[in-house]
Amino acid sequence: MKDLVGACIFGQSGGPTSVINASAAGVFIEALKQKNITAVYGAAHGIKGILEEDFYDIGQEDMDELLLLKNTPSSSLGSVRYKLKDASVDDTDYKRILEVFKKYNISAISSITAATTVWIPATR
Repeated sequence: MKDLVGACIFGQSGGPTSVINASAAGVFIEALKQKNITAVYGAAHGIKGILEEDFYDIGQEDMDELLLLKNTPSSSLGSVRYKLKDASVDDTDYKRILEVFKKYNISAISSITAATTVWIPATR
């Protein structure tokens, strides 16, 4: 199978904690090392940042600052408690997300909440 090439995006939701920031640091640092990842973005305020195209270009950040993120309290990207509607009721947000992913060639998604961490290869 051919390597999936494209950008990745990371978002946070739920309660802001230093544990979430430590996870974010791990995702960012590892993603920046990967040759098949063309750009690393942080979505400001989670899914809202994706819907509004409000990203941080993590590749422009200083590596020492990213390492400090491991011990930083609060929410580095801002958090959100926005819930997507059931797609069978209203698929507007889902269509917008796919539009944004295509525009920025996003092929991987990482989402961290207070309860779980999810890494999803985006499908095309």
